[in-house]
Amino acid sequence: MMHPHWAPGRRTRIVVWLAITGLCMAVAGLPLFHSSHERALRHSEEVLADVVPGFGLYVDERVCAECHPDQAASHAQTGHAQTLRPAAAWPLASALDKMTFQDPERRVKYHYHFTPQEGLSVTVPERLGKDSFPLTYAFGAGKPRVTLVTLIPNRLGQTVGIEHRVSVRGGQKGPVLELTPGHQGHAPGQDVEQFGRVIDSAALGRCLECHATRGEVRDLEIRGLEPSVGCQNCHWPGREHVIAMREAKARGEEVLLPPKPKPLEEIRACSRCHLQSVAEDELKGMPGHIRSVRVQASELLQSRCFTQSEDRLGCSTCHDPHAPISVDPASYVQRCLDCHGAGKSVSCPVSPKTDCVRCHMPVVAAEKESQRHDHRIRKK
Repeated sequence: MMHPHWAPGRRTRIVVWLAITGLCMAVAGLPLFHSSHERALRHSEEVLADVVPGFGLYVDERVCAECHPDQAASHAQTGHAQTLRPAAAWPLASALDKMTFQDPERRVKYHYHFTPQEGLSVTVPERLGKDSFPLTYAFGAGKPRVTLVTLIPNRLGQTVGIEHRVSVRGGQKGPVLELTPGHQGHAPGQDVEQFGRVIDSAALGRCLECHATRGEVRDLEIRGLEPSVGCQNCHWPGREHVIAMREAKARGEEVLLPPKPKPLEEIRACSRCHLQSVAEDELKGMPGHIRSVRVQASELLQSRCFTQSEDRLGCSTCHDPHAPISVDPASYVQRCLDCHGAGKSVSCPVSPKTDCVRCHMPVVAAEKESQRHDHRIRKK
């Protein structure tokens, strides 16, 4: 409502004055707005430069090494860092050249060929003559076994995998060839199955969940592949973490480390890959069967050491996930003594300071020449 004593001219001057004042304030704040906006753009560009196209929650694994150089360097020497790679880059690929494997069931012989230019391939002369089949990806760290997989289109044009019928493991005198587990008794229904078993894209995705940090099976390739188990496989995608850390650093703030997960949470995280899908049912059906040593996480959860530890015993109690697996028995004995050598803890009446692993976690042949320690930590 207009004031009754205000003249129209005075009202006009006030409106103009307010408009000019507002315009001046906007112009004065423009450099600050541009500065803030430009800083945000530069920050976004820096972060997005490390984001893999198509996988926006992830960053390049090398970014993790900026703040965690020691863990990144030691992790590169672990089996986790070698769970998947192109077959041509696999160290044993060249050693397979001119090797053969006699199939004990089909009475055919597999012939292997390798050149740096063509990579690794296999032929089955008795069935398919000189037709060769490429072996594209090597799944597995190498010591227990490496399984070779190739992506092909099925009859509907969908991407499927061929899991090669023959697996490879490292032996004392070089690579050892043997039938891939699960292929025994498998009869080929089409020519391509002379080379292996067909696995659909869903199964391939499950393989990648444990053998790769990221990747998507599409159009006869693995898009955005970050092979092997890296930081973001266990610690989850790192984009938001990297942004938060860089912003805190820019403000000069101290970055606090997140709390370490509790042992039970840790065991569950490890068992996503180290516990087979049918293992729990298998253990319920035969809880004392020696084959159960294949599923270390489930075995550990049933041990008295875990159940009576009040959630203090986890995988990393004995195994540093960022370092190669130790083969020194003394290091594991020391882990035992950290709990059993102090206070009111139970002490072994037979050998209180030595032989803990040899007696209570013996090496067991789980399948053929594959050996694992019994993680039930059984009382003798």
